Amino acid sequence: MQIKQYVVGDVSTNCYLVYDETTLEGAIVDPGDAADRLLADITSANIKLKYILLTHAHFDHIMAVGAIHRETGAKVVVSKDDAYLFDGTASLSPFGAYGRQMLRKFDFPGADIWITEDLELTFGGMTVTFYRTPGHTPGSCVIQLGDHILFTGDTLFCRNCGRTDLPGGDWNTMLQSLKKLHDLPGDYQVLPGHDALSTLEQERRENPYMRQAVES
Repeated sequence: MQIKQYVVGDVSTNCYLVYDETTLEGAIVDPGDAADRLLADITSANIKLKYILLTHAHFDHIMAVGAIHRETGAKVVVSKDDAYLFDGTASLSPFGAYGRQMLRKFDFPGADIWITEDLELTFGGMTVTFYRTPGHTPGSCVIQLGDHILFTGDTLFCRNCGRTDLPGGDWNTMLQSLKKLHDLPGDYQVLPGHDALSTLEQERRENPYMRQAVES
């Protein structure tokens, strides 16, 4: 298995390209921008992209989805609870002039597969499953790859968590989601939507918001 990390867009979103070296089947997580760059790498490595996996539908995680979907035919996988963000207005309107500028570039094809907690997808001999973790948005999810990797989007960051002051955010719900992640058995690599990588065990020890979630 190969995981390639990209930092894309104006707010430095982490995007991850995951593929199997033998079958070359792959998926991409949160392609927030830089479609040309991502497609060039997918093409040059002969990756057969099966899925576009979205932790949530804020603009900075989905701006390259349309182009990648058209060029590869990969299926878009996202939570129905974030459908209110699909036209970009709810996601971009809080950002004033910048949001209006980005809205003109917004290009999202909608969903092919809705995320549920019993959803299981496979590619290249790898399995992905999903945890609903609302709080940042109603449809925020954490994506588990295999036994030891979590793509945590804007739910869990290194020693931090996602903001809850945008439309659809809720702090108490975020705490419930952080508690849910805390209580997962074992350790995982944490690959978040922004900033540095971490592990779940490190976040259990050092993340003040996860500690608050456990104590509340």
